[in-house]
Amino acid sequence: MAIVSLKIGGRFYKFSCNDGQEAHMRELADGLDKKAEQLLKSIGFMQEGQLLAMICLLLAEEKAQLQKNVENVNGISTETQDELVRAITNLAVKIDVLADGLEQK
Repeated sequence: MAIVSLKIGGRFYKFSCNDGQEAHMRELADGLDKKAEQLLKSIGFMQEGQLLAMICLLLAEEKAQLQKNVENVNGISTETQDELVRAITNLAVKIDVLADGLEQK
């Protein structure tokens, strides 16, 4: 187990992580630290717990928005999805036929 010191909101925290995950943890913490900086610039001083809770709320809002966007993208009707599957399947068959023809030459 590795121990990594991460800065979030101008404060340092020590975390345990699997060996080799230190860089990934630092990358994640850098993103959180940037969110904390933005919050502190726009709102001003916040106590540590309140700052971390606000970061969590912002991340939850981002996650909800991403899920909503995915649902909108996936909101294609079943009929349209079926048509797309048929078209892709037909193209795959044609590609196989062409590939077989090229292999025989």
